[in-house]
Amino acid sequence: MTRWGLSSETGVVAYSALAHVGAVTVAMVLLGSFAHADVRTPIGLALSSAPIDQRHTPEISVYVPRSSDAVLDERVNAGHHWRLETVRGVVHVWAPADYDAETAAMVVFVHGYWINVDVAWASYRLAQQFALSGINALFIAPDAPATKREPIVWPSLAELVRTVADHINIAMPAKRLIAVGHSGAYRTLARWLTNPALDTLVQLDALYTEYGLLRWMRGSKEHRLVNIVYETGRFSDYLHRWLPSTQRVAGLPRAGLPEARILYVRTEVGHWELVTGGVALPLALRAIGVPLVTSAPIDLPLGLSPRDVPSLTMHWILRPPFAPRFIELAP
Repeated sequence: MTRWGLSSETGVVAYSALAHVGAVTVAMVLLGSFAHADVRTPIGLALSSAPIDQRHTPEISVYVPRSSDAVLDERVNAGHHWRLETVRGVVHVWAPADYDAETAAMVVFVHGYWINVDVAWASYRLAQQFALSGINALFIAPDAPATKREPIVWPSLAELVRTVADHINIAMPAKRLIAVGHSGAYRTLARWLTNPALDTLVQLDALYTEYGLLRWMRGSKEHRLVNIVYETGRFSDYLHRWLPSTQRVAGLPRAGLPEARILYVRTEVGHWELVTGGVALPLALRAIGVPLVTSAPIDLPLGLSPRDVPSLTMHWILRPPFAPRFIELAP
């Protein structure tokens, strides 16, 4: 039995039974035709001449369970989504339908280069991935630099949190503050390490340089790190060599990551697939000790099916490297 009431095997059995009933009927007609060949009545005429009593026709329905994507889309739509236009660019905010501010964490996702937050929100299907994680959190995705030449959009994590609090109509989380970054997001994360409320970092192939993370991890035993690596092994090896309590993991175990304050995960899934595949991000969020919402979809398989989404480079094509940004940065 599945969570929808019937298993896929049940649907197959029902369909097979229907096919068997039809096959037996045709066989009986054929046998009758052969036994009275001298009558030379066309099979089609013989079938149509027999009256059908609809009252005794069995009703057999075939159940097709909803896909995981359909379930996630439903959960996303049931939650709360805000698209804020601020002086520092667009900010997306999402909370699950059964969000509880008293036990919730705040998760801030920072995209990497060659994209902006609107395209990342759609093409990465961030809300669906947040829903798939099942954790009780308020999820925030701000705009960030699209190239190395662009300045940091939100140098202050505290300012970002205040801005969100001023523009949404639900209570802010009362517990932990977590930052997640992909690729070039490390520049923004480096500026946020000075925020005393920040207790956890999730890096998705973002350690292209040691930007003070070692000192931050040594600064408090409450600080946690999940470092998932595809092509940033050089600096990751260096960092974790100096963090002896690191627990190393090979690949992305769909059954879940082990409980540890410091996780170093090496994978071959690909740099972009870490944020588009729907496995690495929900898996990491489940591993940082945040409570689940009451209706967490933990029975759904990790991963998102491919969809036609905006190209990852479309934003870069539409906005040349030296075009002015649409926001005004405060001094």
